[in-house]
Amino acid sequence: MSKFNLNSIDSYSYEPLRKQVYNVLREAILKGELMIGEKITEMEIADELNVSRTPVREAFRMLEQEELINIIPQQGVFIAGIETKKEIDDIFQLRTELEGLAAFLAAKKINEEQKTLLKEYTKELENCIANDDQRGCIRVDIAFHRIIKEASNNRWLEKFLDTLFEQATRFRHSSFSRQGRMQEFLSEHMELAEAINSGDADKARKCAEDHIKAAWNSILTVFKKENN
Repeated sequence: MSKFNLNSIDSYSYEPLRKQVYNVLREAILKGELMIGEKITEMEIADELNVSRTPVREAFRMLEQEELINIIPQQGVFIAGIETKKEIDDIFQLRTELEGLAAFLAAKKINEEQKTLLKEYTKELENCIANDDQRGCIRVDIAFHRIIKEASNNRWLEKFLDTLFEQATRFRHSSFSRQGRMQEFLSEHMELAEAINSGDADKARKCAEDHIKAAWNSILTVFKKENN
């Protein structure tokens, strides 16, 4: 049984193996499949992806340049976490504004299929939280916010949010570690879905902004404790 549950390498792809390994690992990191602080080794990744250690080593160097992993001599390779408070503030300041705008637009433009999906993802999120499945929560949260982005029907807004969301996902485990946060997380999603599905654009914007601010504050609380 695989340890990390990574996507498999496409043996028919024309991309170099190092790039394929890099893409698989990068996606796993940004989606929270590989958690902040988790240790990974060349041998484990090579075995899981059924490749030699050389492309894994090259992929590690590429990920280190993006500051997605830390390579620490004599200790190993670790998934990178939050470096500074400013990094958190910069990302979440922008997310608050843009997620609010996306929710506002989505409430005006969402179709019936998208409304149904928002409801379904809210139920899935409830199940994940009941089972204390943090990885599952992250996967559902990504899908939930993707529907809102798509419903906003603004291509450039989607692109900007994709970049911010990828970076914010790295912090999600820290947010969930605060006691009571997961239940708040569920309530925020339920309120946001209801506002969008009812077509209340102003309420949807406020719910989205409050949701991002709550995540921001939760992450800062954990960050301050860990860095005292």
